[in-house]
Amino acid sequence: MKDDETALYDFCTELYRDKDVSDASFKAALAKFGERGIMDLIGILGYYDLVSMALITQRDIGKPGDEPPLLPLTR
Repeated sequence: MKDDETALYDFCTELYRDKDVSDASFKAALAKFGERGIMDLIGILGYYDLVSMALITQRDIGKPGDEPPLLPLTR
């Protein structure tokens, strides 16, 4: 991975997995993206979580009798 991809991956992975970010990962993200970029990352991750939770709990696939939008994958 490129340096910026590694910084992004480490920052996001630690934040999700550990609910914390190490000093090394924070400094690498800060060097690549700046303070504004870090806040944007946190906002994007939060928005992703919000949308994911809403979709998971909604479980609305349409009116009774409607066809599912996609056929289930078969192997």
